[in-house]
Amino acid sequence: MGNGTATVFFDIDGTLGWVDPAREDERPRWEQGLSPAPNDHVVGAVCALGHKGNRSFVCTGRPPGGIHPMISCMPFSGFVTLAGAYVTMGSRVLRNEPIPAELLDAVDRVLRKQGRGARLEGLQKVIEVRDGTDGRAARSAASMAEALRQQPSGRAYKVILPTAAADAVMADPGLARELSASALELGNSELGLASNTKKAGIRAVLSALGPDAGTTYGFGDAENDLPLFAEVDVRVAMGNAVDALKARADYVTGSVHEDGVVSGLAHFGLI
Repeated sequence: MGNGTATVFFDIDGTLGWVDPAREDERPRWEQGLSPAPNDHVVGAVCALGHKGNRSFVCTGRPPGGIHPMISCMPFSGFVTLAGAYVTMGSRVLRNEPIPAELLDAVDRVLRKQGRGARLEGLQKVIEVRDGTDGRAARSAASMAEALRQQPSGRAYKVILPTAAADAVMADPGLARELSASALELGNSELGLASNTKKAGIRAVLSALGPDAGTTYGFGDAENDLPLFAEVDVRVAMGNAVDALKARADYVTGSVHEDGVVSGLAHFGLI
């Protein structure tokens, strides 16, 4: 395919690295809220991948501001972030699809009836709405509209909220047509535009690369990586992946704790 090079997409959490969400408070304060950082073996493998003329992209549900600086400094060709809502390749923005303000207002009306708060996620900043997801935020906006004004770009891409509140939002037929909900850890869920998926983000990258993309590979571990698998030629599941992802994989590599990214890249001769 293409010119013989490869383009590889990597999930972060559970793939490039791992941090137990229940132990987030034990991390250094400056790292809290950031993605895990890959270890030296994984960093070396990604560097070797590039040295052989291949491209690599991060493909994550996290916002750009939630990615660990170590990952941002690695030689990735670009980033598929916010589950495909915001995609960059070098200095180019390939996809930028925030949630429209009117949809956020409609979500807010449901949350008010539930007596619930939420967190509004932009590219670099998370704004708490009515004490956030756990009612303990020291400072928060009174409404989604106010939170949106506090976002530096004036745009937001995800709403993080208790799962019970997400269920109430998705029970509204009009909102369910426009939004999708995904379960997170610790009893929370996230809402985003239904059109924003890792598949859509990868498709934007491949459209920009054209035939230069070569053979495409995807590494993942979670159910939200199924859209990633749907858009690549070769699907690699981590050893710690959920069964649904392993069932779709062409190859199951070692777990994140066993540097499965390194052994997976080596298995296919990419490093």
